[in-house]
Amino acid sequence: MPVQKSRKATVREFLAHRDFAALLKWAGTIRNPQRILISLTFDQDWLIRWRAIEAFGRVAAVQAESDLGKVRDLMRRLLWSMNDESGGLGWHFPELIGEVLVNVPALVNEYAKLLPSYLREEPFERGTHIAIYRVSLTSPAQFRDCIPELGKSLDDPDSVIRGYSALSLGAIAGKSCYDAVEKLLDDPSPVTLYDFDSGQLRETTVGQMAKDACPEQYRDL
Repeated sequence: MPVQKSRKATVREFLAHRDFAALLKWAGTIRNPQRILISLTFDQDWLIRWRAIEAFGRVAAVQAESDLGKVRDLMRRLLWSMNDESGGLGWHFPELIGEVLVNVPALVNEYAKLLPSYLREEPFERGTHIAIYRVSLTSPAQFRDCIPELGKSLDDPDSVIRGYSALSLGAIAGKSCYDAVEKLLDDPSPVTLYDFDSGQLRETTVGQMAKDACPEQYRDL
């Protein structure tokens, strides 16, 4: 059954105003609110896309309070949809998985270590690097085994991947990553990122992301 346009328009308006209180209230009135949020990750407006991703995690957190199993099933469906055998293609599913884990820490031990397997799998490379960074802010130990792979990503031709690799290494490895990310300090390549604190898109560079990854070392640069 296609997504009802009226519902989708309502949710899009919530996202446009970043009105999560209204969105969560709405989400409690229907059976599968994530379906509409997933559809909005394909919106032409990138700000709407990112707020839909952010909202996805917040809705999951509310659901987990009463039914963690429901959120666990959701995670399984997302992962299945990222496999070739599923016949579907969830372009932003790594980011969605990351936001669920950020908002539902009870599932981190089960699912965080599955994310690195998508670091080199098209079209999930960018989203996986972003998701690993987001989850590593609260659960860095989950990704210690993938430090070598993240180190390789510092040389990726994609500026987004280079920048988020630096940030991830900073969150996971701390001071021990300084030498690795140092080569990116003068990288002027632009990156547009979503600031989860302000709810806005922000322009930065790979070099600045490298500095942000190691603030104690590069605070004055």
